[in-house]
Amino acid sequence: MNQLTKTFTFIISLLYGVMFSAEYDVGDLVNMEDQLQSFSVCNGEYFDDELSLSKLNGDLNGGHYFITMIDISATWCDPCVDYAMGPMSTITDEWESHTNVSIITSLSDLNQPYSCSQWGNLGSSEEEPLIIHDPNYKFMGWFGCCGASEGWPSTAFLNQDMEVHFKSNYMGAYEVNYLIEQMLENCGDDCISPPPMALFAYEMDGLTVTFIDLSVSETSEVIGWNWDFGDGSMSQEQFPTHTYSVPGTYYVTLDVSDQYGADGIQYWEHISLEGESVCGSDAGDVTGDGNVNILDIVQVANYILDVSTPAFACAADYTEDGQVNILDIVQIANFILYN
Repeated sequence: MNQLTKTFTFIISLLYGVMFSAEYDVGDLVNMEDQLQSFSVCNGEYFDDELSLSKLNGDLNGGHYFITMIDISATWCDPCVDYAMGPMSTITDEWESHTNVSIITSLSDLNQPYSCSQWGNLGSSEEEPLIIHDPNYKFMGWFGCCGASEGWPSTAFLNQDMEVHFKSNYMGAYEVNYLIEQMLENCGDDCISPPPMALFAYEMDGLTVTFIDLSVSETSEVIGWNWDFGDGSMSQEQFPTHTYSVPGTYYVTLDVSDQYGADGIQYWEHISLEGESVCGSDAGDVTGDGNVNILDIVQVANYILDVSTPAFACAADYTEDGQVNILDIVQIANFILYN
């Protein structure tokens, strides 16, 4: 893009800001109309395809408050490219795992020359930056800083009340991280969201167990479930049904996560099952030949070492603890020696 086109685009961006929304200064609250405006998410993981500032407002989303940093950039802006390749990579990695901090890039003029995904790959960040497409220069009109000569890139910070806390240009990663830490401290308990709590009940029918998810979260929605049934099997369903091969006591765990990426508090139960084995072979008889002997020990050892899988692998868990390990070999050997 030549300099004349860049200048024209910049002038148009400023006109959009003047025509459609007043610029917010430090101390101003973002009005509800602007909070509700929706923008397409074009890069990075997000629980929805659209993002509005209202979704970061704890008074509107169920009580999950955010400190928000907004990098306002355009794809033709060389200083914006430098900022994406430098400080934004460090900032994204620093705060990606904090569930009460939102780091957003508002990107205008896609494909002049960068696409959204190309912009997301500019830096060295290990995390995918969250980028929204702003074709009408709304964010520059709202939060642009600090004068026409140096508007791109701009950086704006919103506190938990959707109040403009600070605006600047070309802020280094150290400055940004320090400012966010101070804002979190000012936010206090509002920016310490309780994690989701996993919980489940279950119903047994022989060796088949139906699990009932009862997980809860005070300020978010549980959207991820990871079950470990204690016999080597797992599930990511919310309400799984699992059939065990042999009776026994199994250590079952449930881990959950919410739409903000927060991991919950694990819940577990020891579940004791009685009934006839559906394995098709007695415990220890992994060959299925009706005898427990040295051949079974060899095959269980190969199974543990991941060399081969016996015909009746379900019979390898002789101790019925949900795991196949050296203890099973010891117990099988004892059975052979004393029978």
